Amino acid sequence: MGVEHKPEAMSTEAWIKADLNAMSSIEIHLSDEVTYNVKEETTAKGTWEKLEKLYMGKTLSNKLFLKDQLYNLRMEEGDDIMEHLNIFNRCINDLLRVEVKYEEEDKALLLLRSLPLSFKHFRTALMFGKETHWFEEVV
Repeated sequence: MGVEHKPEAMSTEAWIKADLNAMSSIEIHLSDEVTYNVKEETTAKGTWEKLEKLYMGKTLSNKLFLKDQLYNLRMEEGDDIMEHLNIFNRCINDLLRVEVKYEEEDKALLLLRSLPLSFKHFRTALMFGKETHWFEEVV
């Protein structure tokens, strides 16, 4: 375990405990699929850096991965609409962090097409007879 950033007044034992607490805090918020990618890391700093490298890089492959998540997002019949909207917004924000931006009408269309078949009439009513589709209107 690296102690290069340990405050001088802190004991090594306290530093190790703080690092383990930080690692636990990070890992508890990760899905199983993500946890598998960082399981070999031994410090909070190492875990965080690995997560940044895997998921926050501005590489083409990361952008494509994030776009794929957004484009394949589908709400199942009976799912909570607010939870679906939160997931949708998280996808949009993840893409913003890697400098991929969407116009309001594109976000609106992506959200509408992610809804289940039971929203067919709602989708039709919002899509026709309008010049633009603002995301907030769809929400």
